[in-house]
Amino acid sequence: MKAAVLHQLGTNPKFETFNDPQPNTEQAIVTVKAAAIKQLDKIKASGKHYTKYPHLPIVIGTDGTGILEDGTPIYAWGITGMLAEKALVQKNNWTVLPDGISFETAAALPNALIGSDMALLYRAKMEAGQTLLINGATGVTGKIAVQIAKYRGASKIIVTGRNEEILNELKTLGADEVISLKQDDESIIKQIQQIHNDSPIDIVLDYLWGRPVELILQAFKSLPPRKMKLVTVGEMAGSTISLTSATLRSTQIELLGSGIGSITTEEMASYVREILPVVFKLAASGKLVIDIETVPLSDIEQVWSKQEAPGKRFVAII
Repeated sequence: MKAAVLHQLGTNPKFETFNDPQPNTEQAIVTVKAAAIKQLDKIKASGKHYTKYPHLPIVIGTDGTGILEDGTPIYAWGITGMLAEKALVQKNNWTVLPDGISFETAAALPNALIGSDMALLYRAKMEAGQTLLINGATGVTGKIAVQIAKYRGASKIIVTGRNEEILNELKTLGADEVISLKQDDESIIKQIQQIHNDSPIDIVLDYLWGRPVELILQAFKSLPPRKMKLVTVGEMAGSTISLTSATLRSTQIELLGSGIGSITTEEMASYVREILPVVFKLAASGKLVIDIETVPLSDIEQVWSKQEAPGKRFVAII
C-alpha cells in the first residue's frame, strides 16, 4: 500500500510503499478515504510530544475516515497510521458516518472537538446559560468552539484574536462580543472588565496561554471575586506565564488543562460512542461547519511544512 512514512523524528514523512497491515481477531481493516493533518501529528513526528512512536519507520496519522470491508463508512482512531491507503482499527470502536457528511469533514472535525466540545463538557463542566470567553478563537478549533458552545446553550460568547477578518466571521458563527488582541494591554484589560461587569464570565477556554492569559488574570484580579474556570487547551502565544500566588489567593479562578491525559480514556470512549454521532449529524445538516483544504496524500512531504490558511485545516485524500 501507499502511505505517509516517517523515517526519522524531526523530518517530513515520505509518500512511499509500506507493508499492508495484518489484522488479528480483534481488529478490522479500513480502506482510508481521508485523514486530517493535525498539529498533534506534526508534534509527534517532531519527537516533542509526550506520546512517543514505538519504533521507526512508521506510518503516521492518528485518526481518519474510511470504509470497512462490508461497505460501512466510519470514523475511527487507527491502531496503525491513518495517513495510508489501509489501516487497522479496533473492532466496533468506531463511529458510523451519517448520510450527508463527507469523509473529509468527518476526518477534520474530531480533533477540533477534543479541544472544544470535550474541553467544555469534561473539563469546564459547561452548563446551559453560562457566559464564555474563548481566548484565541480564530483558529480551526476556536471556530468550532464558538459554534458548539452556542449549540450547548451558552448565553453569551466573547472571543479574542488578532485576525480581524476571522473575528468578524465569528460573529456570524455565534460570537456576541469581540476583543482584538492587537490593542494595547490596558485596553484589552479594560474591555474584559467592562464585558464581565455586564455579563459575568463563567468559563475561559484558552488556546493561547502566554501574555494573553496574563492579561485575563490581571483583568479578573481587580474585580470582585467570582467563581470562574480557565481551561487551557493550547499555547500558541507561549508555553509559560507569570502567575503570582496572590493572584490565585485573591480570586476564585480554577485553572485547568484539557488534552490527551487530562481527558480520561473513559470520557474519550463515551464521547465517541454517544456524542460524536450527534455532532456528525449537526455537520451533515449544515449546523456545524469546519473550513478544510484537501490535498492528495501523494503531496504529504510538501504539505507537511506548508502553513495552513488561517482558520483552515489540511485534510489528506487517500
